[in-house]
Amino acid sequence: MLAALVLGIILVVVFICVLDRKPPNLPPGIWGWPLLGTFPSQDIPMAEQVKALKQKYGDIFTWRIGGQLHIFLSGYEVIKTAMNRLEFSNRPQIYSLDMFSDHIQAGIVNTSGKVWQNSRRFALKHLINMGMGKNSYESVILNEVISLIKDFENFVGNPGQLPWSINVAVLNVIWRIVADRRYEVDDEEIHRFQMLQSKLFDDVSPVLAKYDHMPWIGKIVPHRVTRWLGAEEFYQITRQLMAYHRKCIAEHKAVLDLANPRDYVDYYLLEMEAQKDNPDSTLSELDLAISLNDLFVAGSETTASTIRWAIFYLAKHQDVQAKVHKELDSVLDRGQLPTLELKSRLPYLEAVTGEVHRLISLLALSVPHASTENTSLNGYNIPKGAVIVTSIECCHTDPELWERPNDFYPEHFLSEDGQVLKNRDGFLPFSVGKRVCPGEALANMELYLFLGGLLQNFHFQLPEGEDLNPKRNPRDRFVNAVKPFKVIISKRG
Repeated sequence: MLAALVLGIILVVVFICVLDRKPPNLPPGIWGWPLLGTFPSQDIPMAEQVKALKQKYGDIFTWRIGGQLHIFLSGYEVIKTAMNRLEFSNRPQIYSLDMFSDHIQAGIVNTSGKVWQNSRRFALKHLINMGMGKNSYESVILNEVISLIKDFENFVGNPGQLPWSINVAVLNVIWRIVADRRYEVDDEEIHRFQMLQSKLFDDVSPVLAKYDHMPWIGKIVPHRVTRWLGAEEFYQITRQLMAYHRKCIAEHKAVLDLANPRDYVDYYLLEMEAQKDNPDSTLSELDLAISLNDLFVAGSETTASTIRWAIFYLAKHQDVQAKVHKELDSVLDRGQLPTLELKSRLPYLEAVTGEVHRLISLLALSVPHASTENTSLNGYNIPKGAVIVTSIECCHTDPELWERPNDFYPEHFLSEDGQVLKNRDGFLPFSVGKRVCPGEALANMELYLFLGGLLQNFHFQLPEGEDLNPKRNPRDRFVNAVKPFKVIISKRG
């Protein structure tokens, strides 16, 4: 009996050792406990932990988390090289994102292979054709800029938090693209939708955080049990958001004019019908609903947060704000709004927007990728299925690339003669390569027009005693959201 027990223990140990065997020639780094690896600290922002590991291991290193092999890329050259290779273009299984599609591959952001290629190809083609990032879409954004300025006038003089009309204005731009609709600032429906969007970026339940690091749990534990364990609130948010998108699709189907498509949803429904007999097509109403969610998640809260961060830093750095005001006054008449045509004459404003992107590193670790096959990178072996994480923040704070990496210094984006430096090495706010954010052009356009319009009309300053601390919240897993802060909004004469 004893011999059998000892033999059983030996067999279990051998089995664990075989399963836990470290692949040869991995990048240096952390292997951790058998089968589980080493989990990140909950008290220190993940991006900060990665920066510390970069100092120890270099631009490419291993960190096994929850038994899942992660390869972190923290140098600009290795990130650029890897992200331009197709074998690093997959997505790993991310349980919290899979909840939106009931764990079925669909949409643009959280898909791989044929589904991703088809969805992304459609999105890029039709968003561009509809004017995203082009001057033809400028009037839509400027209309929201005018509405935003009018709402800000209601908050002049008294210290308070920035109005939520920022989020409504940005959401309206996306709604116009996808469904040809817009909302007034005080519309209750848009506020409910915005609340759900914002909650996605709040502290995700510890259960989902563990599942994201250990996706094998989700394969053996029923989803209902997962919800009972602490993921119910997040699940309900995903269901409510998906209900919005499904309702939007149903409304479009009811009045679809085959000869006169109005917006993204119409074009998708027409393409889905045209491709119905194509065996390679992955277009479906589920894919459309998830794609709509992807467009809102990637293009609304992120842009609104960036605008808030910009006002945060301009209120804190009055000298920079004064330079922007001086430049605007030299180019625009009072009451005139910045336009894309005038962008070349407003280089300091554009430099400020670039510096905001750099300093906040909104998605500090970007969205993870996964290797599609056994391959190599920088002389190291990268196993199939390894999670590839790019540290955008490490690039944005690299002292070899930036003169003052930890300061708000718009001159990082200006040449000696005051012109904007395009395509700066190490500047990756929208990632790079095969999966670069498809909404980059629109986001840059929005930030320039919204921020320029606000600064043309208002001055922002801190109330006496208000201490603005940009320190990152350790609980923010995905987006580096700005903490609520009070500001005094003054109307410029």
